[in-house]
Amino acid sequence: MLSNISLSTAPDLVALYGLVLQFLVPAESTVFYFNPGTAACDLDKLLMSNITRNPQIIWQENELYPALYKRHGCNLFVLACLSGNSFHSQFEVLATTLTRLRSVRILIEFEGEESSVRATQVLTFCLKYSVLNVVMYFKNWRNSLHIYSYQAFPKFGLIKQRISKDRVPLIFPYQLRDLKGFKLRLQPDLSPPNTFRYGSHGEKMSGYLWQYFVAYAKNLNAGVHMVYPSFPRRKTSASDYMILYTRNGSVDFGLTTVMIRYKYVERAADYSYPFMFLSWCTMVPSERILKIPALFDHVLTLESAIFLLLGYLIVFLGIPPMVKYLGIKCRGRMMRLVTRLFTLILLSACYAQLISLLILPPLEPRIRSFDELLASGLKIFGMRNEFYYLEADFRAKYASVFHLSDNPNELYDNRNFFNTSWAYTITSIKWQVIKAQQQYFYHPVFQLSKDLCFQWDSPSGILIAPESIFRDSLKQYILNVAQSGLMRQWLIHSFYDMVRAGRMTIKDYSTTWSPLPLRLEDLRMCWRICGISLIISGIVFVIELLIFYTNVFLNSL
Repeated sequence: MLSNISLSTAPDLVALYGLVLQFLVPAESTVFYFNPGTAACDLDKLLMSNITRNPQIIWQENELYPALYKRHGCNLFVLACLSGNSFHSQFEVLATTLTRLRSVRILIEFEGEESSVRATQVLTFCLKYSVLNVVMYFKNWRNSLHIYSYQAFPKFGLIKQRISKDRVPLIFPYQLRDLKGFKLRLQPDLSPPNTFRYGSHGEKMSGYLWQYFVAYAKNLNAGVHMVYPSFPRRKTSASDYMILYTRNGSVDFGLTTVMIRYKYVERAADYSYPFMFLSWCTMVPSERILKIPALFDHVLTLESAIFLLLGYLIVFLGIPPMVKYLGIKCRGRMMRLVTRLFTLILLSACYAQLISLLILPPLEPRIRSFDELLASGLKIFGMRNEFYYLEADFRAKYASVFHLSDNPNELYDNRNFFNTSWAYTITSIKWQVIKAQQQYFYHPVFQLSKDLCFQWDSPSGILIAPESIFRDSLKQYILNVAQSGLMRQWLIHSFYDMVRAGRMTIKDYSTTWSPLPLRLEDLRMCWRICGISLIISGIVFVIELLIFYTNVFLNSL
């Protein structure tokens, strides 16, 4: 294929094209040729020679090529012909065109005399725009052709190589394989169990996200440098501030879990590949034991009590006159024995039911919907800024269910000390810590209600610069960790890390019930039943007296 190139082309350029050809062998690769100037380039000969059958995009305007990353993937090879006088503006157009595609390979032919100083300036500008895979050469080269690239880690270093038959230069190496001690700048959100500080002076850092990225840095032979968050933590979430630091390049990664909301299209580039799926639900107090007065509703329902009362009146007031009127002969002792036996069985059944309820009392009914939560009077303690992430219809209907605050520390204090006066918004990750702590309780105080979720299994990512050079590397690392099960290991030990750091204590916050002697308050229901029984007996006695004296009065007439 190289034989198709004209003989007028310098042998060194032919050798360079041979090096480039190995990256164009896959037919899926597309050649993007960018030449905003009017000067002729040697790269034109490469395109006109038809040495490959790769599709080509030729763009000769000094303006943005629209939506390149939406139409093509990373299988691009960029040939750029840039002039020395307007290099900065031309490369800015190229870099903007390659939005989300900065990891593609770029071969630059630079117009001008060969100079290492000039090459350093050009490649430093490339590093500023997160373009690592770039090789350049000067159009006006003299005796031999040299190509220039750079080493980005641990600091910038110019690499100059000569094109010759004796030695094949190395072009487009994968620089993220070894960062040679380069320090990744990490900004923690200081929100347990994600990240938290400990030590006598807070000089140490832990948390499952911190462990996650420390392992990532070791995988790249890099170190870590913590950028302490200096933003206020009372008015809004940490991610809203941290996203500003990743965008302007002050930090490499923002260590906070952010649920990727696809309705905010402008923020999609600020998130990494999803490393887990989170649910945003409600942590509600566990069902309480029913109080003793409520147990009587489980012994005999109101309908059953009314039915028995009517049956009593019919049996003792209605049947005897009817039997006498019809002239039916019936033994009264047998009738009284049957009724008394029925009463004894009924009382024994009620007594047994009451004893069983006192030994193992039932729980209050579980709240299974926001309508039931609204009727119960229990309110959800949440953050005001998070409340506005919910749908407008939901906020309008259930606004009275929420107790909103601008101070996250107030939420953390109430939730971490298990204040059962509220329900709380919580993610499934933080629930793992609460769940682990409740294993040391006599009985669980809170439970995660999957019926009261705001978002279910939403993809969550890490904050990262839109054009970060670590984006593809981090994606591969996320996939490897997901397959290895290390994330589960870090999550399980996050609670114990917090205990060792003094951020949580193994303490039983549950209420234990111990047997107590009977009080007058406990006998209140018994006195009520006795009073009601005496009133009913008095009413029956009065009715019997009225019947007796009515008959006496009628007989005296």
